[in-house]
Amino acid sequence: MKTVNDLWTMSDNVLAVQFDGSRRVLSVRDKRCGKVWEQAPLPEGITVENISQDGNTLQFQLRQQSISFLAAVEVTDQSELAFHISAYSQMDVEKICYPPAFQAPDREHYLLQTDSQGLLLPVDDTFYPLEEHPLFFCGGGPAMAWTGVTDTALQAGYMAIFETPYDVSVSFHRGDNGLITFSPVWLSSMGRFGYNRKVRYVFFDQGGYVAQCKRYREYIWPKNKVIPLKEKVKRFPAIEKVVGAVHMYVWDQAREAAFAKQLKEAGIDKALLLWDANHAPYPEENYDDRLKELGFGTGAYELFTDIHPDSYPGNAEIGHIPLKRNVYPGLFDRITSRKKDGSTYSNEFGTFVCPKAVQPEMIKRVEKELAVYPHETYFLDVYQANGIYECHHREHRLTREQYAQAIVDNYKLLEENYNVYLGGEFGADFVGSLGVYVHGMMTLQRTWFSSDVRKEGTIYYYGDWKNNPRPSIMLGTRTATDTYLNYSINEYTRVPLYELVYHDAVVTSWRWEDGNHHCPEIWWKKDLFNILYGTAPLWSIDQDRWASFQDTFLESYNNVCPWLQEICYDEMVSHRFMSRDRKVQETVFSSGKKAVVNFGDTAFTYEGQVIGPKGYITL
Repeated sequence: MKTVNDLWTMSDNVLAVQFDGSRRVLSVRDKRCGKVWEQAPLPEGITVENISQDGNTLQFQLRQQSISFLAAVEVTDQSELAFHISAYSQMDVEKICYPPAFQAPDREHYLLQTDSQGLLLPVDDTFYPLEEHPLFFCGGGPAMAWTGVTDTALQAGYMAIFETPYDVSVSFHRGDNGLITFSPVWLSSMGRFGYNRKVRYVFFDQGGYVAQCKRYREYIWPKNKVIPLKEKVKRFPAIEKVVGAVHMYVWDQAREAAFAKQLKEAGIDKALLLWDANHAPYPEENYDDRLKELGFGTGAYELFTDIHPDSYPGNAEIGHIPLKRNVYPGLFDRITSRKKDGSTYSNEFGTFVCPKAVQPEMIKRVEKELAVYPHETYFLDVYQANGIYECHHREHRLTREQYAQAIVDNYKLLEENYNVYLGGEFGADFVGSLGVYVHGMMTLQRTWFSSDVRKEGTIYYYGDWKNNPRPSIMLGTRTATDTYLNYSINEYTRVPLYELVYHDAVVTSWRWEDGNHHCPEIWWKKDLFNILYGTAPLWSIDQDRWASFQDTFLESYNNVCPWLQEICYDEMVSHRFMSRDRKVQETVFSSGKKAVVNFGDTAFTYEGQVIGPKGYITL
């Protein structure tokens, strides 16, 4: 009779799986290519109390200190490896760290970072921030419920799909071999184990990151009921104004209809114009109607996630900024989310508001605003960026999953009651396609904020909010930091993972303080990425900024937006590097159309056509 120290094996036509009890290590050999993926040993804090086998399922009885749990490891009918973790639902627990990470066998591999648009992070990188974060948190957590590894040939690899995504963090760390890897950390639900957890590992012998994205798309679209844009536009015809358009935040005197007319006359034919009611001046009352007459999309920035105590001096601004987004007089104690100990969640922007408790206040403000400004869309800041939380407030207790559902409910309320389509920050995909557009996915968040952009007095400083009508963070320019150049805008390692999953369902762009124009010396490069990925350019402008850069704004628009209008409803089928230095790249869309861009300083010939330095062709 076998013991926990013996060798246990499972196999099918594709995978050979074994658990070596003497080493406490599980490994997977991909029979198609011979690649072996080996997990780190079970940590010393986990004891294997029993192992049993039923066909291609191994059942482990495990103990992590005082916590007893079961792990069923199954080779599925799809030749994938599923880990099912179960325990007594009422068991007190803080977190369970299982299964251990699969480790890259050598340096010739990349971690697929899904914490923004997409990054091939070399597993021997020593700079990129490695932390443990929950899913859906733009400060380091994946935007999509998966991450993966691929070899540098961009063929063999594996991915993990977190099928129970709400109470899980992903630990990015260096394994025993010093190379970057990742593993799930299962969090408690309201202090208890709560429910069974599942992570699925999929192994690839070819196809690299493109194949991994397509596997995730196959999984997540039906699960989250994702609706393609070409279907969504039937429900909201105004979406047609957003696809293939420049997305624009307007400030100060640019909030006049006369400025929009100036844009139109200059050649900006399709644009979505958004304004933030936290900042004066407000547009004239017929502003939205005037924009609609010009054929532009109309909308506003909204924020239902932040609040300050009633004593906060800035709350007084509501006297002259009547639609200020983070003021709810007298409601701080009633609508804030609470931790288990009764304290609040907060960051530098304010205290977090519970998405369930805020609904009545949402309705009041939206109805007040739409009576004056009949918007076609709202950009909902933070909801898809700041993560999901437990709320222990006695009047509106929520698990993380219920918290996420309350956000989804708020999206649906706005859609269904007020006939507005919605956008969001970052792009956490638990909302499915309720966020028609997301601003920030093109900015790789971790290397934007983890840089010198906050060092005031330097050429890299990104500005501030001190001037209410004209915040320098929106309207200034700066020089790109080395960190930004090496990671966020580096064509050698940047890849369109999000577009390969969602291009035909969600329009993505840059952050509003990281628009195409904020670092003028790399404006051309951002435009090329927009062309390559089929994503929208984003501008934050006033009349002065437009006057200063008008020719370049027009050149940018004419290079990018007519092409977007051709492929805005298409799935991105593939992305590939066309040159050894990766300066030349190609994307192919479901209509058969292609974009080929040249980030290099020398010409490149593609199918008989010469692409000049910093140039592109579309076919």
